[in-house]
Amino acid sequence: MKTPRFAFSTAIAGLFCLGTTAIAEEIRLQDIQSDDDFAAAMPLTGTVETFFGDFELEHSFPTEETAARIYELIDHQRAAQLYLWALPIVAQERLAQNYFNNFDFEYGDFVRIESFNERRGYLTANETTNYALGLLNTSGAATVLDVPPGIVIGMVIDMWQESPTDIGIFGPFEGKGGKHVIVGPNTPQNMRPDQKKLGDDFQVHEIGTDRAVVLARVAGADVETVQSTWNQIQMYRYGDEPSTTVHPGQDMFLPTIQPRGLAFWKVLHAAINNENLAERDRLFMYWLRTLGIERGKPFEPNEQQTNALLDGSKVGEMMAKSFVFSERLPGVLREYDWRYVLGGAWGDGMKYDQSTQNFDIFDPRARYTYEAQLTSPSMTVPRPGKAQGYVAKFEDSDGERLKGEERYVMKFDREPKTDLFWSLTIYDPDTRVLLDNRGLESGDDVTIDSLEHKPKMNDDGSFVVMLGPDAAPEGWESNYVRTLPGRGWFPYIRAYGAHAEFYDGTFQLPNIHRVETFDEWTK
Repeated sequence: MKTPRFAFSTAIAGLFCLGTTAIAEEIRLQDIQSDDDFAAAMPLTGTVETFFGDFELEHSFPTEETAARIYELIDHQRAAQLYLWALPIVAQERLAQNYFNNFDFEYGDFVRIESFNERRGYLTANETTNYALGLLNTSGAATVLDVPPGIVIGMVIDMWQESPTDIGIFGPFEGKGGKHVIVGPNTPQNMRPDQKKLGDDFQVHEIGTDRAVVLARVAGADVETVQSTWNQIQMYRYGDEPSTTVHPGQDMFLPTIQPRGLAFWKVLHAAINNENLAERDRLFMYWLRTLGIERGKPFEPNEQQTNALLDGSKVGEMMAKSFVFSERLPGVLREYDWRYVLGGAWGDGMKYDQSTQNFDIFDPRARYTYEAQLTSPSMTVPRPGKAQGYVAKFEDSDGERLKGEERYVMKFDREPKTDLFWSLTIYDPDTRVLLDNRGLESGDDVTIDSLEHKPKMNDDGSFVVMLGPDAAPEGWESNYVRTLPGRGWFPYIRAYGAHAEFYDGTFQLPNIHRVETFDEWTK
């Protein structure tokens, strides 16, 4: 029997009334503001004192000088916030531009990242595993990424650095091999497969941008196994024959570091012209328009807009530096002021989809994408044994910043338990890439780990790491990182396939102590 339309609509109206009444009762205020309080908050004629300076009103109208200063303030504030908003896509766009400008590159290709010089182009890249980075474009057809069985660690991540999936051992196929089908917002319906008609060895993933980056790390017992796995990885347009080109990195330094000054905004201008725009970003696109950056138009900001963009990028970077190096989000803090680089409480740490029930994250996204690049579900929602743990620290045990001219000691009670490896890597806070100490005697390595850079250990499994501006103490090269006077440094500890103890505090992270000499530690 059909429900009468009137009865149905009345019932629905009743439900809405119940809901809105309950909400109204929760937020009802007794006295919002009296007329006297309203009038006292701002003069009709006189000075308005603010954090940003004093502004003048005449009969409630801004003076001509005040209005000009306010408009200038609006432009500068917007530019600073736009800098933070744009950090993830600027890094991804710079990566794409570098590949097309320096290689005979096509979508579906990969670039191998193996040498130190190649690695230092990427924000907080590690020295422990070799990378390959690829680019795909879904605007004409879905992309098929065929990952073979083996120890592959990686992800698919769009141009805003949102990741729909891990690939390899932390992905849905758990290292057994399978095909990932990547579909974008403008993929034609006839060029995307139907998930219902695919077998169990297929997974369809949707991304929010036309393009995406694919990161793959391949590990194995020997070089032959690694190369064999690499030879089987394929990435191609849906409907095409499987075929993939892998370009050697050629020891080139190709920075994905967000550039400074007008160069930052030029990369952003290219990005918004090359990409699909999300609904959530339309307000920011309006802000860009007021600063002379508009989709479909040349990059030609006027003098006033240029001044705002230049100053805004400086202030924006200072905000990003503060997010990273002076953390105020309690959900990511660990013992001795170590900090989760990824993960942490929802809304505080960076998450792979950058979204919570009530809001999309902003500060944590800017923080992470200023100091690092690329992420995935397994990196941001740690599951012991099937996850990647990352922690960072920026002060010594006295709360002082870490300086290249000083000497420091880190004492580990033992190694963290992992299924794959752990590493300690040292970075430069100005560039957020590997500390480049190659010009110094006994420089080069800035990593200590459980694979290729193993430290000398005591009988009980404890070991010490030393850092300083001098050559390594004789016989302790494997436990030493040489730092650069006049430059800061900061460490990452990574744990791939980390056990529960890395997250629940059972594994004790080391403190960083400043020392005068290493004599006590090298006896």
